[in-house]
Amino acid sequence: MIKFFRHIRQRLLSENKFSKYLLYAVGEIVLVVIGILIALSINNWNENRKLNEKREKYYQQVIIDLKNDKEYAVSLKSAFETNLRSYKDYGKSFKEPGLNATKTLQNLRNINYYTVFMDFESNTINNLIDSGDIGLLPQEINNDLTTYLGSQNKMINGNNANANELIGMLRNASMLGGNLSLRKRLEFQPELNDELKIKDNQSQLILVLEAYVLWNTNTSNTSIEQLNDLIEDADLNIASIEKEFNK
Repeated sequence: MIKFFRHIRQRLLSENKFSKYLLYAVGEIVLVVIGILIALSINNWNENRKLNEKREKYYQQVIIDLKNDKEYAVSLKSAFETNLRSYKDYGKSFKEPGLNATKTLQNLRNINYYTVFMDFESNTINNLIDSGDIGLLPQEINNDLTTYLGSQNKMINGNNANANELIGMLRNASMLGGNLSLRKRLEFQPELNDELKIKDNQSQLILVLEAYVLWNTNTSNTSIEQLNDLIEDADLNIASIEKEFNK
């Protein structure tokens, strides 16, 4: 093709048809420019197609993660609610007549000592932010997902900090003789039981476990409220992404 155009130019020059040669040269330049523009257009189209495909994959994965977050949040709420029911039942024991330290400890042994730690495993939003690909998404969705992740991390950090405090309280209770396994073993060792003077720690043990109940009650109520907000935010983000995805 290049040889063909070169042959035409040479023929026009040899025939002293300069004006036609100039016109032809301009036309040839225009054709080259048009060819370049077409190539660039095709390249841009391919790049946009790749970006759209990448964006759609992110949309799909974020929606999956948000739905997983919701399911996990519901399971966490159930665990917190189980704790609260246990503590409520324990509170009713104070309406019993003639309650003493021994009976109170027995009631405290029956409550739920499950300490709830949070660990959301959906990482797509984190990956989007870390890679900078969050910029591929519309600004509103970008902002909403960033806010969602920030709220989630704040909730996780707050809850898990409280959970560690609760574990510390149980450790203290165990050292005061709140270890049920030890108490059962000591039933067959009255002399050792007297020497350890575990009964002397009953009052302090009750206060430590009462503090645990109060702390875990507040933690559970706060976390349930935050989980409800997270579920609502997840639904809003899913709706927003699906609307954008289906445009």
